[in-house]
Amino acid sequence: MIDKTKLPTVSYDDMNTMHYEEADLINDLLAKIEKGSDSEVTSAVEALLAHMQKHFEYEENMLKNRGFGMFDIHRSDHNRIMGETRMAYMNWRNFKEREALREFIEDEFMEWLNLHIQAMDSVAADFLSRLEDS
Repeated sequence: MIDKTKLPTVSYDDMNTMHYEEADLINDLLAKIEKGSDSEVTSAVEALLAHMQKHFEYEENMLKNRGFGMFDIHRSDHNRIMGETRMAYMNWRNFKEREALREFIEDEFMEWLNLHIQAMDSVAADFLSRLEDS
């Protein structure tokens, strides 16, 4: 399970809120993998993917509309993890391997989330905060 208090934070509150919501969805998914039915796991992955889509579109629209110089790199990182998460979802749908899905979420996805917040979102948040302060 993810301890939200240990997630890196950024200087733009809306971004932190999205990350906390994602952490809640990940915790729900991990709980369903542990003790839920197959259909509950499927629904939890779908909820995570839907939130990721909303989260990424929100960030990308803000950054693009404000002329963020690293927009393409940021969007590319979103696209990469979205593709990997969709692949994990398809593997789940086809094979119902709970351990493989759990490992993807706990290892690959969480590593990506922490690094993305620290390396990408922190820079983007600082950019957005400076624009709002000026």
